[in-house]
Amino acid sequence: MSENYPRLLEDREVLVARGGEQRQARLRGWLDGYDGPRPLYRIELFLGGDRYTATAMDMFESLVRLRRQLEPGGWMVAVQGARRDTYPSGMARDMGGGMQTYIMRPGHKSSMDDLVDTLADAAVEQIGTVEEQQAWHAEWWAAAASRRD
Repeated sequence: MSENYPRLLEDREVLVARGGEQRQARLRGWLDGYDGPRPLYRIELFLGGDRYTATAMDMFESLVRLRRQLEPGGWMVAVQGARRDTYPSGMARDMGGGMQTYIMRPGHKSSMDDLVDTLADAAVEQIGTVEEQQAWHAEWWAAAASRRD
């Protein structure tokens, strides 16, 4: 069974942006295999002559770790999982490997209609830093919790 890994899940050009500058970069997403029952996902970004890579137990977390490497240089990856207003549910992470994420709309509960592919293209004006995304998620979650009370 180990001969099936690593398994290439994504291999394409994506837009990366820094300030007003935009460039194309090669993005690759892998399922490297399993550490016991837990999957290991890897993401790679080839930007100019540089290669960035990050590994985690789901693709969304791999993307977060990759973004943390890019952000000090001002770069952001224009994919759905890097939007300020997206975040995966626990089930999307556990059962789907973080390959899909939800668009979180203020005042609305997320539904299947809000699911987008984590590594699909996003508009540059929609993307944000990891901290901006986490803050949006925290605000959305707190508002959702107050509606349940």
